[in-house]
Amino acid sequence: MEKVETLKAQPLAFVAIFVAALMATLLLSVGHSSAASLKATVIRFDRMKISQGTTGTVCAAPNTVASTEGKVVVTFPAGYTVTTTALATNWAVNTTNLAWPTISGYTTAAWPGVGTAATAAAGQDVTFASGDLISSTTLYCFNWTATTGVSVKSTASSNSGSIATQTGASAAIDSASYTTSSITDDQIAVSASVAQTFTFALSANTDNLGALSTGAVSASPTPRTVSVSTNAKNGWNVWANDSAPTGLTSTAAGYTIASSAGNTTLAAGTEGYNTGLTAVNGTGSTVTVAPTFVGGSLGKGGGLSTALQSLATSPGPNNNAVLTLTNNAAISSTTPPASDYADTITVVGAGLF
Repeated sequence: MEKVETLKAQPLAFVAIFVAALMATLLLSVGHSSAASLKATVIRFDRMKISQGTTGTVCAAPNTVASTEGKVVVTFPAGYTVTTTALATNWAVNTTNLAWPTISGYTTAAWPGVGTAATAAAGQDVTFASGDLISSTTLYCFNWTATTGVSVKSTASSNSGSIATQTGASAAIDSASYTTSSITDDQIAVSASVAQTFTFALSANTDNLGALSTGAVSASPTPRTVSVSTNAKNGWNVWANDSAPTGLTSTAAGYTIASSAGNTTLAAGTEGYNTGLTAVNGTGSTVTVAPTFVGGSLGKGGGLSTALQSLATSPGPNNNAVLTLTNNAAISSTTPPASDYADTITVVGAGLF
């Protein structure tokens, strides 16, 4: 009787062994079909400030190149607000290289077949089309371009999500997690100030015309210059006036060689006195000499009065603009002799801030 029972038990043992082997095979098969880990993942949120809508970039390097990708699913962190409607607008994408990341040992390239917008969105998951990722040493990237697709969570913390590639039939290929942060503010407010500047200088304070003669017009042997530099947005102005009485005056002779009226060119033997200007622009706006005082040739200029008169202007900032002032004098045969003919010209300037 015991022998019969032993014989009956043997087939049952064989069945148990067969079932165990089958289950092991199935487990191995399931293990081989599960998703591998992506070799590299990057999710860059272009804004990390709490509650801020943001654009961003998705990058991944595949591990499995034997399978053909048809989708990529991006899972955004819990607490992030994901828009699941109007995908063409809210989840528009492109493959423009917007300072994409680089990883040593990888090349960076546009994600193939990603299309122009997400194809599905539900919960925290947004699905995009994908072409075949053929290189495990390439970091494939694309951008979502609307700030209305996702908003950062409302509290500052460390946050995790995932990226997964799938076949067109939604079979898993590769996946990996990523971690980002939400912060109170992601911007730095930069401020600065620029002080107003105005520099003004005369090259010298004397101008000796020497002995005047009826045979020639006398001009400043070393014309004096006015240098102007300013960052005044509206430019600058230079004015001058003459002491009273206007002209070259001799106390000893009790006589004045009068200033010319308007812009004139003095002639030898004809009494007159004037001031002519030329200008060098320097760096910046163009300098314009007042018509009355345009010089540039012997004896050419205008007469100054006791009131301030504009000599030159510039409509904007200028660095090292230079005005050259040439004083001209001529006498006639009846001009009284004296050694103390003199005049004082006052020159001032201002920035037009």
